[in-house]
Amino acid sequence: MRLIATILCALLLLTSCAAKKNAAGGPLHPDQVFTITEDDIARETLLVNSMIKGEWTYKAPSVDVSGKNLIAGIGKPIAKSKIKKKLKNAFKSIGLDKMRPRFSFNEDGTCAINLLGKNIGGTYNYNPDQEKIYIKWHGVPITAHLKRDGKKKMHITFDADKFISLLTLAGRFSDSSTVKVLSKLMDNYEDVMIGFELKK
Repeated sequence: MRLIATILCALLLLTSCAAKKNAAGGPLHPDQVFTITEDDIARETLLVNSMIKGEWTYKAPSVDVSGKNLIAGIGKPIAKSKIKKKLKNAFKSIGLDKMRPRFSFNEDGTCAINLLGKNIGGTYNYNPDQEKIYIKWHGVPITAHLKRDGKKKMHITFDADKFISLLTLAGRFSDSSTVKVLSKLMDNYEDVMIGFELKK
């Protein structure tokens, strides 16, 4: 009983002190306790962006398949392997194996993408919960899926039509037969994401 009385006295004393402090500075509204400031947002943004900051270089094609109605009814692992093999040859014919794409992400939300020999800056917004990244590159907004694989590897993939647009934006292969071949290849599959496996 003596211990309980001591605890109650302590709580009353703390409550009284808090009340006096609030009275001196005005009433404390409940919303004030949970106010999110611009500094809070900036700190959280830097924390999130630090997950992918740095320069990432092309290692291999990356493919993700989410559709159920794949060509000829083949399974997802087989589809991914088949598409990846064709992409590897297509990427080689474009010259991606020599002019390796690079993605540079800074903590402040700026980025640079080096694609087909062109290095163009932009901005980005990364959402790790959704595994998505929203990039404004060459003045055009682009949404991509970004999956981290440890600290030194990640995959960035795009809807097939967006990927073709990305190559076209690079300005070199807008009328290329290779791009047409890639477009035709993607027409054969539903819900296919294509892009790059990147390493630090």
